Amino acid sequence: MKTGLILEGGAVRGIFTAGVLDRLMENGIYYPYVCGVSAGGGNAMSYVSRQIGRTARQINAPKSESYFGFRQFVEVHKIINLDKMAFEYPYKQFPFDFDTYFKSGIDVEYACTCCETGKAEFFSDTSDEQRLMTIVKATCSVPMLCDPVEIDGKHYLDGSIADSIPIQHALDMGCDRVVIVMTKPDTNVPPTNYAKFRQVISHMYKDYPAFIEACMERVENYNRTIALMDKLQAEGKAFVIRPQIPTINKFEQDSRKIMELYRHGYTLMDKRLMELVDWNEGRKQEKPERSAVISEENAGDFAAEDNVLLA
Repeated sequence: MKTGLILEGGAVRGIFTAGVLDRLMENGIYYPYVCGVSAGGGNAMSYVSRQIGRTARQINAPKSESYFGFRQFVEVHKIINLDKMAFEYPYKQFPFDFDTYFKSGIDVEYACTCCETGKAEFFSDTSDEQRLMTIVKATCSVPMLCDPVEIDGKHYLDGSIADSIPIQHALDMGCDRVVIVMTKPDTNVPPTNYAKFRQVISHMYKDYPAFIEACMERVENYNRTIALMDKLQAEGKAFVIRPQIPTINKFEQDSRKIMELYRHGYTLMDKRLMELVDWNEGRKQEKPERSAVISEENAGDFAAEDNVLLA
């Protein structure tokens, strides 16, 4: 069986995912297919390049080095400076191991929303550093705050608009089962509802009517995805991990709060590690309800062989 790893976005909330993945990497747990969406794309990069701690350092960068916030607005007149994140961080502040990434053997994709069609498209690259980072920039480009990113003659924005959690795409890519890392504690809380900004969206993207429609339908599409996730989880085909504590603001800048959520992701994955190992190996187990709080009882330690690529 082929298992895929799906990483939801959520801006700074992605620090939870960083904690989860760092614990997986420490145990040599790697999946053959990975799909990152928005901030999940940055997490996917460091997971595939096997750089424990890199994403956490990047998300929790000092304000003087942060790619978002008031300082960036003063310097480049943008709240979010994705050029800094995509084309400066990997080469300076937070070096990225492109060589390990390209040689990983992992099929990794990034979801982007096409402005021309309003549909999700999935990109990957195994040799071109600049193209890879352009793709990652595109999946992270938040509507209204970032400009569309051009790839192969078309224009793209945040992948979560068209496909927040690409479960069906992972199945279409041959995955029989999926591990899903979410960044909100409760799936009953919908993602940003861009329909509330209909007037602004319609004005800003008047040249992209299909994209406007995708923004208006985002919550409905999200709910369908959650229904599919619940179905697969009930069938034992999805392993879902999400925060069990109140989350933080999407653009939180309090380092203490950010690292608290990172540690929560790390320790929660540690507690559920044996549960995940059993699930990976197809052993029957009790599965938590969708909104259940995970038991505080430690699941125990797991010593896996290094660099295991799970089928």
